[in-house]
Amino acid sequence: MSVLDQAGGDVGRTEKLIEIGSSPDSIAKVQELAKKTMKSIGYVYPRKACAATLSHFLREAGINVPITTGAQNLADRLRINRHWERITVGKQAPGDVGVCYSMADDVPGADHVYLVIRCEGDDKMIIADNQVQGTTHSRYASGQGGKSPTEYFLRATATYIRTLADPIQDETVWPDESTNGLPELFMDDGSARSLD
Repeated sequence: MSVLDQAGGDVGRTEKLIEIGSSPDSIAKVQELAKKTMKSIGYVYPRKACAATLSHFLREAGINVPITTGAQNLADRLRINRHWERITVGKQAPGDVGVCYSMADDVPGADHVYLVIRCEGDDKMIIADNQVQGTTHSRYASGQGGKSPTEYFLRATATYIRTLADPIQDETVWPDESTNGLPELFMDDGSARSLD
């Protein structure tokens, strides 16, 4: 069953999303939740945990997406299910979600997603994700620094259809990795998926 969201849709929660993604305490909380998610499917955080981390950022801000472990799956849920708008690289803004594609042809679809906290021009941003623990860090949309380039951004819109559903500081930066083969814990309607 779907319902039209109240109070400006997901865009009405963007300010809260940026606030959560800017606070070391909130980042640590979200990363701890993502760590538990990854452990439940047999993976060690922070590896392959970008979508789980972003899912928890979104949920903490009141954007009720299912906990999602695949980068492409989460991008599709935001774009298709929640009607987030696709934004061209260079036009990104705080609160947008960056969607990166592998520089190699070994990863079908997105290999990393992240939350934009602040823009410092058309390329450099301050972001929050799973790659640096307990704090924000810089990333370039172009992929400068050996990262996957950002293919596009997703931005919350005022209207969407929502499905009813129910810190230790570590300076290690993990590379972007394919998350597309990870099992999903929940279906789009919020029901638990059997992992058998």
